[in-house]
Amino acid sequence: MTNAVDVAAFITGALKLPLYDTKKLQKLVYFSQAWALAWTGKPLFADDFEAWPDGPVAPAVYRVQKYEAARLHEPSNLSADEADIVTSVVEFYGQLSYTDLVDLTHEHSPWLDARAGRAADAPSHVKVPRDAIRTFYTRQAILSADGPVRRGRVSQLSDVDAQRLGRRASSDWAEGLALLADA
Repeated sequence: MTNAVDVAAFITGALKLPLYDTKKLQKLVYFSQAWALAWTGKPLFADDFEAWPDGPVAPAVYRVQKYEAARLHEPSNLSADEADIVTSVVEFYGQLSYTDLVDLTHEHSPWLDARAGRAADAPSHVKVPRDAIRTFYTRQAILSADGPVRRGRVSQLSDVDAQRLGRRASSDWAEGLALLADA
């Protein structure tokens, strides 16, 4: 598992984002985590998001952006699978402006629910629950065509490996559907 700062560094390199584009980077890191949860049922990184006025923010990325921005131009340490997930997100959302991305997060229930009862511009360190993110984006992945398409790697598989992977995928889907049924 990677961390939010490595994901941010990967996105910065992929999009050649200027250092001042902090809100766009934060939202792309958030969507990377959200879609990883939807597609795999597991987080891309352990870092949490807080429900700030302009959408979800990973405090670790915020600190690096503010105090150590050069770290975002260092090579990231993503695995091939992690890079595929982030690349899928960047390909789908990367052309949007930061205001478009902020508006999008403001329409989604994980952030809305975490902000409940707060004034639009009120500071907040309330965490956006990971389970809420997983549930919302899994539902989006299943019910809507409006989202990124996950990149994958094709390799040669033996029949035994293909059957094993099929059983694992079936189990993962059953777990994801059970989460949705409980929502």
